[in-house]
Amino acid sequence: MRPLILLLVGCGAPPECEFAADPLGTLTSWEEEIIAGAGLPDAPDPGFLEGEEGLQLAYREWIPTGWDGSGSVAVFIPGSSAHADQYTAIGAGLSERGVLARIIDVRGHGLSACASAYDCSDPAFTPREIQDNSAYFPGRIGDSADDNQILRDVGAHLADLRAAWPDASLHLGGHSSGGGVVSRYLENAGPGDLANVALVAPYNHPDQPQVRKSVQLECTDIVGTDYARVDLGALGDAIRGNDHRYVISFHKGEAYEQPLDTLAYTYTTLQGMSTTDPDAFWSAFTVPLLFVAGSDDHLLDPDESERQFERAPAGGSFFVAEETSHIGLSWSDEVAAELAAWFQ
Repeated sequence: MRPLILLLVGCGAPPECEFAADPLGTLTSWEEEIIAGAGLPDAPDPGFLEGEEGLQLAYREWIPTGWDGSGSVAVFIPGSSAHADQYTAIGAGLSERGVLARIIDVRGHGLSACASAYDCSDPAFTPREIQDNSAYFPGRIGDSADDNQILRDVGAHLADLRAAWPDASLHLGGHSSGGGVVSRYLENAGPGDLANVALVAPYNHPDQPQVRKSVQLECTDIVGTDYARVDLGALGDAIRGNDHRYVISFHKGEAYEQPLDTLAYTYTTLQGMSTTDPDAFWSAFTVPLLFVAGSDDHLLDPDESERQFERAPAGGSFFVAEETSHIGLSWSDEVAAELAAWFQ
């Protein structure tokens, strides 16, 4: 454990806030084997879809062998700080079972922060040009123009796939904060022509009930969890109007880190990857839902997750991946198999 020394507030010192050495929990045995062994499957070359302000929205796409356009097509959204290159087991597992999978890099993540589709060598140094005298910079790491820009990006991906494959059934899924994007999308846009949806250990809202009490921070200046830490001073500044202020930082262990990880969000992106209310959004789930939980999820309680799943009005299926952590859900072929069966 390593302490964080906070500034003195008023006349007394605040309580010391200790952070876990591994904020995402301990890897299970099969997850350790992946880290020590060959790792995840290789990713296909990225594709790019032009988004708002001309930002190139990156994705990886797995097309099944013998694909004729009449099967199932799924858009899948990675979790906080992550990108499609970390979800290759899901993409490959879906494709091997007949589902065309497009896993996206959310705006400000992975390669969706590049100067252009042909200039992705160092996204951290994307040119930052002020637009309309505002504080928003296209392509800025961890930022979006407004709370719902990420939803419009998701809508663009869905529309692109619908145009390409008009005879296919369309599906949407997400992991962790990517699940929060799915829930926010349904909350704001409705299901449209989606056949069904999937949430994999979704982080729907910072106040959602299934976040384990044991990982919630109780510091004077910081709230959240060991993994996702919100600076209360920055949050207050953002709420008062500085929307593009960075308010949250993410902390991964070395086993999980990749060079393209996005380790900070502005207020707009924090809002855009979660629902507007920790409870009311469930009424929007008017299409069947697959809810996947991990038995060894360090952040989210699978028992409470099941209770939350039961609030979805259209019902569906609840599945627990045994011996699987929060991160391990994104590496699991078993989870890919459940998703493929659901989407088909």
